[in-house]
Amino acid sequence: MVLTNEDLLTGDWAKGPAGSGQYSWVGNATYSFSSMTGSVAQSWDIPAPGHMVFHIRQGIHFGLNQNSDASRLVGGRELTGDDVLYTLNRLATLPGSYWIGSAGAWTKSLKITEPDKWTIDVTCDPAQAYNYNTYLVQWGGMIAHEVIDKYGDMKDWHNSVGTGPFMLTDFVDSSSATFVKNANYWRTDPVGPGKGNKLPYVDGINMLIISDTSTVLAAMRTAKIDLVGGLTYDDANSLRGSTPGLQELSFVPQNPSEIWMHTDKAPYSDVRIRQALMMAIDFNSIAKDLMGGQASEPSCPLTPMPDFINAYLPLNQAPAEVQALYSNNPTQAKKLLSDAGYPNGFKTSIIYSSIDAFAGDYLPIIKQAWSQIGVDLTLNPVDFGVSQSRWAGRSYDEMFWGLMPSAGTYWRALTMVGAGPGQNLSFVNDATVTAARDKMIAAEIIGDDATVDNTHKSLMPYVLQQAWWIQTPAQNLHTFWWPWLKGYHGEDSPGVINSWAWTMYPWIDQSLKVQMGH
Repeated sequence: MVLTNEDLLTGDWAKGPAGSGQYSWVGNATYSFSSMTGSVAQSWDIPAPGHMVFHIRQGIHFGLNQNSDASRLVGGRELTGDDVLYTLNRLATLPGSYWIGSAGAWTKSLKITEPDKWTIDVTCDPAQAYNYNTYLVQWGGMIAHEVIDKYGDMKDWHNSVGTGPFMLTDFVDSSSATFVKNANYWRTDPVGPGKGNKLPYVDGINMLIISDTSTVLAAMRTAKIDLVGGLTYDDANSLRGSTPGLQELSFVPQNPSEIWMHTDKAPYSDVRIRQALMMAIDFNSIAKDLMGGQASEPSCPLTPMPDFINAYLPLNQAPAEVQALYSNNPTQAKKLLSDAGYPNGFKTSIIYSSIDAFAGDYLPIIKQAWSQIGVDLTLNPVDFGVSQSRWAGRSYDEMFWGLMPSAGTYWRALTMVGAGPGQNLSFVNDATVTAARDKMIAAEIIGDDATVDNTHKSLMPYVLQQAWWIQTPAQNLHTFWWPWLKGYHGEDSPGVINSWAWTMYPWIDQSLKVQMGH
């Protein structure tokens, strides 16, 4: 949990809406080193691909909660390179760790040393170096060895001890998590009128876990909560109409769900089949009727969120043959099917999670559209756990509905390469894409963002024309917050999987809250 246990690096708040605006921080997977700033590591060097050196920040102390046995055990001592070395080695070797499960080859090649008390040196197989900005720098919250020595792990929330801006003081499963300010936190506000102020501003956070949307909206209307995010068109309209005066951000999400296919076997191995399925869909009507006209296409492998915009190819800049795939042309779709040897269409099926409300609305529309060209689609809802297992293992027969992995540094967006959890969901094996992916990796690990962007954008005409998945318009999502939440602009995650890290920066204007009747 990033609120309690800090990573080596983090997303740079000063490059978000509070500062330069280079990054939106509405997604949780901006991996570019240019988006990062120091956290536990004050600075870092990349002497060569596969080699990073971290200079550990002095003056960071573990939070001291006198009501916690685990916290008193650590005693609020200063963090040193010993703690970083211990944490990284544990993540690289502990059976069942996320690092090993997701990047086993990388962890096997890792060598982590401590030249001195404030320096950490990490090397790996250069071919695996892209995992540094995926896992190493922002996916490894620092822990104190004393806690593990005594308790074995930190699975019990009572054993939570870290150097973050907050300390966990209560947790109720599926209900709430309560945090209080870490009075010894080191970070200061990097930008704006409060530049240099000690963080965090708020005394604590009560994070409510509410699964029912109607309950969430009611809590927002009555100011029981200060903000709500991720609302779709209808819910946003409802809240906007019933609760005037709220602040709002409408934004493009980073990775909507798509329709994936077994392109390694018939009929989907034929590009004409895939293109026919695209052309049979009226994307404009879907965006207008189901999404209130607030949607973007293409949506995969990137959406046009600001963080990735230099690597994104807008549809109006794409070649005519790509634009034609979005033209809703059933006549041409039937011809393509016939040319591919399926003049009467074919039967297929799609697996999706039964609790995915959007899929329940969207996929029947696709079924109807494809029926017009002779393709008989059977909708196969399954339990959420089954869906997640199928997603991770790519275990489906015909088609699958689900999220692509986060876009990351764009090469990760090319999910047709490789076979990790949730990757290459359409079973693509393409030399052109693999070569571009390798070029982007080589550029990314030395911080050459321009080459990464340009390579990705230049590849998109080819990728989109292949129609390896059926695009879904990226429906805008909406975040609302009360005006008394100052210093907030709709951020979700400043950095990689850093949701809620933004909470150290805003503050509550209590007088305005009273003035507004709350």
